[in-house]
Amino acid sequence: MSTANPQRPVIVHPTDFAPGDAAAMAHAVAMALASKSILRLLLVRVDNSSFYSPTQGLRQVRDVLVGWGVLGPDAAYDRWEKELELQVSSVSITSRNARAGILEYLEDAFCNLVVLATYPNKTLTRWLDASVHTRLLRKGRMMSLFLREGGRGFIEPKTGAIRLNRILMPIDGGLDSVPAIRRVQDMLKLVDSASELTLLHVGKEPPDLVDENGEPLRMPILVREGGVVETILSWAGRLNADAIAMPTAGRHGLLDAVRGSASAQVLEDARWPLLAVPVG
Repeated sequence: MSTANPQRPVIVHPTDFAPGDAAAMAHAVAMALASKSILRLLLVRVDNSSFYSPTQGLRQVRDVLVGWGVLGPDAAYDRWEKELELQVSSVSITSRNARAGILEYLEDAFCNLVVLATYPNKTLTRWLDASVHTRLLRKGRMMSLFLREGGRGFIEPKTGAIRLNRILMPIDGGLDSVPAIRRVQDMLKLVDSASELTLLHVGKEPPDLVDENGEPLRMPILVREGGVVETILSWAGRLNADAIAMPTAGRHGLLDAVRGSASAQVLEDARWPLLAVPVG
C-alpha cells in the first residue's frame, strides 16, 4: 500500500462469493479491518442478465466478522463504519471475462491492494489473457495478493488475527527493488504487523540497493546459488515464511505476476500467498 496518496487506504477484493473464495475474502476483510481501510467487493459478470444482489457481499462480510467475534450476532450488515472504522461496499460490472473486468474497473478506481483467489490448474488461464489492451496497465500501481484455494494463508480463520511473521522477497540486480520494499514496509505498518522482511538474491553477488536519498540501503541480503524458482521455494520453507513478495517489472502486479516466469511458477506452487509488488 502506497503512502503517496493521502486518501484512506482502499482494498479491492474481486469475488464470485463461492466457497473457494473464503480464504481470500478472510484476508481482504482482516487486512481492511486492521488498516481501517475501505473494502470494495467486486463481482464481474459475463452475463448482464444474471442475478446480482448488492447486499450479498455485505452480508458475507458481516458473517465473517460475527464469526470472529468482532460483531455481535444481531449486528446489521451495513452499520460497521462508526463501530469498526471499516467501510465496505459491493459493486458489480459486466465484462467478457473476470480478469478483463477487474482491470477495466481498476483503470478508473483508486486502489492500494487487490486480493484475489486463484484455483488449482486454472491460475494462468484465468488471469493471463493477451487480448487485454495495454492502456489498462497505465494507471495500475497497486499490489496484488494471490491466495490459492486450499493453500496456506496468514490469517487465523477462527479469529481473523494476522499471523504474518516473515515475508521472503527475492530481489534481482535488473530491477530497482527499493520501491517494492517500501511498499511492503508501508503495508506492514498499516496492518500493524511486526513481520520481518527477508531479502533473497539468487546468484553469486548481491545487487547494490540504493535508498531514496542515494545512500546504500542497509538491509541484509541472503545470497544463494541455484535455480531461481527452486531456491525461492526452498528458502521460503527453510525460513518458515508466511508469504512471498515478488517485485514485478511492470506497473501492474496483477498481470506481471503471471507474465514473468519466476513469479508465475511461484504462484502455481501455492504453498505460500504471493504478493506481487510493482517496482515502478
